[in-house]
Amino acid sequence: MADFLIQPMVLWALRIFLALLFVTAALSKLRHVEEFYGVVRNFRLLPDGASRAVALVLPVVEAAVAAGLVVTPLAAPAAITAAGLLLVFAAALAINVLRGRTQIDCGCFRNGLKQPVSWLLVLRNLVLTGLALAVAAGLPAAAPASPVEGATGLLAGATAMLIYLSASLLGGLSAAQTANKTAKGR
Repeated sequence: MADFLIQPMVLWALRIFLALLFVTAALSKLRHVEEFYGVVRNFRLLPDGASRAVALVLPVVEAAVAAGLVVTPLAAPAAITAAGLLLVFAAALAINVLRGRTQIDCGCFRNGLKQPVSWLLVLRNLVLTGLALAVAAGLPAAAPASPVEGATGLLAGATAMLIYLSASLLGGLSAAQTANKTAKGR
């Protein structure tokens, strides 16, 4: 398994996937700053002023992480930062699930579809944390990627991101349908 994680093509695929994940999240939050501020505030983990600061700074940090993941000398520190952010996100989700606050929006992507927090989202963030840590651990031992390995990794990472976004949208649609059925039943 360790040899698999130091294959240049695999590392590029993971780096591109994570970079696209972070840049997509950053751009969606930057387009909807006030809405994202409401999401951060609704988690009830920070005072109001800190929630505002997080809503303004987090998308910039996410964009920087995305950029760092595609620049080879910065990729390992960016992957460690990504893992840290994902772990914080998982903890914030878990705290709200434990509080019974599962109807709040996770704030993951501002795509117009709210996704309620759940243990599944906690698990998703832990898996993503593991991927980011695998990148950070694998990069020092990996050989440089050939152009073909780099291009294949790029395509694989982009494809993985399309699948991930599709699954996220389907999850949002499912949550919206459940909310509509609940509202109609009242």
